[in-house]
Amino acid sequence: MRRTLLGLALTLIALPSIAAIQYDYTQKSVTEDAVVPTTDLVARATVDGTRTRVEFIGGNLYPPGTYVISNDGSHLVFVDPGKRWYTEFNAAGAVSAIGANNIKIDNIRSDTKDLGDGPLIANTPTHHYQLTVDYEVTLTMRQIPLKQSVHTVIDNWMTTKYGDLTPNEFASGMSTGNTEVDRLLDLETTKAVGFPLRQTVTIRLTPISSAVNSQLRMSQRTVIREMQVSAIRELEPKATDFAIPAGFTRADVGERPKTQTQVLTFDGK
Repeated sequence: MRRTLLGLALTLIALPSIAAIQYDYTQKSVTEDAVVPTTDLVARATVDGTRTRVEFIGGNLYPPGTYVISNDGSHLVFVDPGKRWYTEFNAAGAVSAIGANNIKIDNIRSDTKDLGDGPLIANTPTHHYQLTVDYEVTLTMRQIPLKQSVHTVIDNWMTTKYGDLTPNEFASGMSTGNTEVDRLLDLETTKAVGFPLRQTVTIRLTPISSAVNSQLRMSQRTVIREMQVSAIRELEPKATDFAIPAGFTRADVGERPKTQTQVLTFDGK
């Protein structure tokens, strides 16, 4: 659950601070690991300065009909209209927790290519950038260091129609406290100009070393994440769009929602 919430938190933090817009998008994540299910979602995001609302319309990542709101990019509130309850999540705290974990990043290398004009996406001109990042990551689990090489290719089809902004407009003021992790995040979010209307991220993880006779075995695997905006428009949102509805109560731990794939749980797993 923490991993899933953190992913959403970083996504929300990365939404640009521009004039009020609303856009529909799809997102999908596929991995070769049979234990990790394929996840997808269909959503609608409304952005008004630092205020954000993301409504989950379909997919298996979050329950359709629920939504998340934020007024500052760091404090997230998940709302379930059917249950008339909400759940709060501190994104800033989660980002700081990354730095507190025993994660070591070494040998970061990156290359950015400007691939010229891209296709119209959501009836909007785009520019295609490709970022390649290679590094080695060591994560200590149960006092056992596990080391992998990571090869990441990020293709972004960007637009500057809504301002000359980077995708990490909110995240620029946040830090994990881990110098190398922060450097890696900066590389992945500051090398392209504008707002992504389409993004494809391919990550290949190759084990370098693992402990002998340990059950913590690693094998090479590839993760592919895709996001595409299908429609985008300007609008005048209502203040109530970013507020907890009257009469809604905070969910108890045992009542908080789960998705069909059990990704969104609140038991710390």
